[in-house]
Amino acid sequence: MIIINWNGIEHLNDCFTSLLACEYPHVRFVLVDNGSTDGSVEYVRREFGVDPRVEIVELGENLGWSPGNNAGIERALEADADYIFLLNNDTWTAPDAVGKLVEFADANPNAGAIAPKMLMFYQPDLLNSVGVTCSMVGVGWDEGLGRVDTPAWNMSKPVLGVCGGAMFLRSSSLRKTGLLPTDFEIYLDDLDLSLRMWSAGYEVWSCPEAVVRHKFSATMGEGERAKRKYYLNTRNRLRLILRNFPASKSAAIAAAYIMSECKALGRALLNGEGWRIKAHVRSWFDALAYLGKAAKARKALRATGFNPMRFWPMVQKRQLFFPGTEFPEEGWYAPRTLKGVFRVRPMTQRATLAVEGGPLRILLTNCYPRVAEAHVRVAQNDCQLAHLSTSSLEEVVIETRPGTLEFYAERLFTAEETGEQIDIGGWIAVEPLRADTHPPEARLPNESV
Repeated sequence: MIIINWNGIEHLNDCFTSLLACEYPHVRFVLVDNGSTDGSVEYVRREFGVDPRVEIVELGENLGWSPGNNAGIERALEADADYIFLLNNDTWTAPDAVGKLVEFADANPNAGAIAPKMLMFYQPDLLNSVGVTCSMVGVGWDEGLGRVDTPAWNMSKPVLGVCGGAMFLRSSSLRKTGLLPTDFEIYLDDLDLSLRMWSAGYEVWSCPEAVVRHKFSATMGEGERAKRKYYLNTRNRLRLILRNFPASKSAAIAAAYIMSECKALGRALLNGEGWRIKAHVRSWFDALAYLGKAAKARKALRATGFNPMRFWPMVQKRQLFFPGTEFPEEGWYAPRTLKGVFRVRPMTQRATLAVEGGPLRILLTNCYPRVAEAHVRVAQNDCQLAHLSTSSLEEVVIETRPGTLEFYAERLFTAEETGEQIDIGGWIAVEPLRADTHPPEARLPNESV
């Protein structure tokens, strides 16, 4: 197992504590440190180094995500490891995860790369990734991102790619495909390797029985960091296309790419974001300069039986960009106004609300009555206070104590059923019951009541 690290000391206790609980016996944990200056190496050596399974590789400088991981991969290949598991340092790995991955890989010898089920670290009922997908303009995104983890996500299936935050690889396949692309710096390099797996005749699968939790960040950052991230993503989309996509589809790819660039530039122009326009123009010139390298990469791949049509049917043709998602806070999504009157807030399967105590009116409404009834239980201190069921609207008055209310939706309205990007358990409004209260002008669940 390769744990890439650069100044991530705040994550290493969670990461290594979970790793040392690993139930699989034949494993080593290799911290590959990219020249950290925050005491990461000393911390791991002091707190976990007594375990003979822990090794530390100090690179001395920040080589980046791909080169750093490649250094660890090369070390593992030299040691004749059968499998290599790449992990980000901000992860927590279930004790049986490695065993589940090895078991799946042994049973599926053509699987070159395997994606565990990645859950949100702080909201483990939500998915981070069950694999990676990609559009024909090179935009990649995590499958399942932000969705509620239900049994529907527990089926193994072929996926286009694996998220680099938790990427399980077969050593023999790496010897054929090569390692991570070092000229990507970061972003889409995991997808590049996944596509090469497919092109070389291997398959990429999800293994949801293996669970990893990840401290996912949906933010772009600020200032120059955000601009740098945007440029690298924009540039690497073209590099991904030039290195991997089928030449026979060039006309369709070019047409889709030009259309997507026009849309992106139009939005940037309307928003007055000149820096985005510069990033796109810069990426075009980079693509021209990169043509020679891309041709060499494709030539090397052809020697492995390179056939991009093996993965092309899985590439998104209609959805060119990440469709977007919304992340809940304490189980609540952003508020909505229904019919111009009711202010409600959608909840995921579970939600909590701080209350000051006293009588509360709780309202549950159903925005999709043709799908099913909405069912939500309300409890406090493990004592059920109410059970609401409705095809339209229901309200109840409950007496509460100071503390936290817990809401649990017995039935989810899934994105597939509603056409939304999120799974919703119900639409809730809460208001304190006072003499001057006029229903149903309800207080939003994100406020203490």
